Amino acid sequence: LACGSGDGKVRVFDPVAGGEALLVIDVGEEVSALVFFKDPATGAPRLVSGSEDCKLRVFGPVAGGEALVVINVGLPVRALAVFADPATGAPRLACGCVDEKVRIYDPVAGGEVLLVLVGHTERVRALTVFEDPATGDLRLASGSDDNSVRVWDLAAGGAALFVHKGHTGWVWALTAFADPATGETRLVSG
Repeated sequence: LACGSGDGKVRVFDPVAGGEALLVIDVGEEVSALVFFKDPATGAPRLVSGSEDCKLRVFGPVAGGEALVVINVGLPVRALAVFADPATGAPRLACGCVDEKVRIYDPVAGGEVLLVLVGHTERVRALTVFEDPATGDLRLASGSDDNSVRVWDLAAGGAALFVHKGHTGWVWALTAFADPATGETRLVSG
């Protein structure tokens, strides 16, 4: 279990046994988002932190140490989600920022942005990825301060599918799950 905080540190805990942090990673800047993925070459876990200094940092959450990859987003990061590229299977990192856009990066190689999703009118604060049960295609949902949730088709290069409206405040949290009674996919926003 990893948690980031305003003191610029990420703490990794044993969620079963509890106790003191097993590892403390000094990011150096307020941590605003975290996500895990597996390194495709080694199978090792990787932890990505997004922060107020406009950078994404990829760490080894077991060994700690310096960041393995640093990506300069250029804007404060508010939300992260990881998914497998529908075309190649390579890991991809979705990053929600304060400028209303969602950017997609390669968290292994780093480098420039691969894709930018445009449509929100306020900062993006929440992201989640799920599979469309009808087609099996990968979807990305983004929640924003514009009080909406947008759903993007990742298999079609990030095409916008639809917008959920109805919130009367900022959307700060998103998750998707299978309804236990029906097996149908549900998207929850708060």
